Amino acid sequence: MAFAFGEFFVYWGIFRNSLLAYLNKAIFKPMIYRLLQAVFFICFLATCKQKTSKEVIPAFYFWKSNFRLTEVEKKAFTNNQIQKLYVKFFDVSWNILKRHPQLDAPIRFSEKLPDSCLIIPVVFITNQTLVNLPVAEIEPFAKGIFTEILTLLPQNSPLSEIQIDCDWTHSTKHKYFKLLKTLKKNNVKLSATIRLHQVKFFEKTGVPPVDRGMLMCYNMSDWRKYNSQNSIFSPNTLNQYIQDLEDYPMSLDVVMPIFHWTIIYRNEQFLYFVNNLSADSLKTNAIFLQLIGKQEFVVQKDANFQRISIRKGDVFKCENAPYEDILKGSRIVLEKISTQKLTFALYHLDEKSLSNYSHEQIQQLFHINKTLL
Repeated sequence: MAFAFGEFFVYWGIFRNSLLAYLNKAIFKPMIYRLLQAVFFICFLATCKQKTSKEVIPAFYFWKSNFRLTEVEKKAFTNNQIQKLYVKFFDVSWNILKRHPQLDAPIRFSEKLPDSCLIIPVVFITNQTLVNLPVAEIEPFAKGIFTEILTLLPQNSPLSEIQIDCDWTHSTKHKYFKLLKTLKKNNVKLSATIRLHQVKFFEKTGVPPVDRGMLMCYNMSDWRKYNSQNSIFSPNTLNQYIQDLEDYPMSLDVVMPIFHWTIIYRNEQFLYFVNNLSADSLKTNAIFLQLIGKQEFVVQKDANFQRISIRKGDVFKCENAPYEDILKGSRIVLEKISTQKLTFALYHLDEKSLSNYSHEQIQQLFHINKTLL
């Protein structure tokens, strides 16, 4: 239990006076008397733990294939004094026909990167790639990843860190960790994304051999299941995964969600997935009927919607990360995490995502550490 020092001295004064009253009636040698005073004082101090504010570095993720910031995005970047920008450089998937890894959606820089922050290239690798990749090809695969990063990195941009994003499994752990060890040979700082289940069950999933982990506090349930709750974020679900967060044997950074999406189901089976489609966009459309008390909409007739062929009875489930939930979840994580100096990132720097929050709310999230005292 944590006590403020003001409270401590009040209680200590009461305890000390009671102790002195008793000792005055007893026969104690002066040396023993002073020793007992010192022992009791030390014991009281040992129970007093001050909460310390963590040193938090503000950051954004950028997860689009063309780097060009809108005025809204630039304002969010500047106003919050962003020090790091995690930029997805490309994806890697498995080409079934050619039977080898395939590079997808490489980044294109249409404007100059900000000078005021570090740029961290992020590479997303599908677990299926690791399933199919022979162990003998891991080293050349790692070399190809590093070479492609250098090719895409703009001139005069220092390469201080690389981050690998992969939801590895028990069956692919050996290959993935070997890939990471190979990438570390390039003498560059290496980080990896860590899912919540990989933190809770790290003794089974393993701890990746990297310098730091980025704890992904979103995608908390399977959005393909019709009856799942908010799959993006839930403070209660988050808390279930991080009860022993302080025991994770590696320094962690944190990323929280500010994105939204809509999942389409047909006969309670997953059909389509649409990014940046909000409930507000559906409320004014006569094709949809909103279910009472829910962010779910039922299609009223067969139609084409955003190049998607939909049928009567299809269900559109809109999901987002409410500000109050993110604020609560951020406090939970930062109070439990043992890392004292860490990066706190929001996913991601996108005007449509930012439009769901006020400037003050985004600033509050980045300054959440100041409210933990």
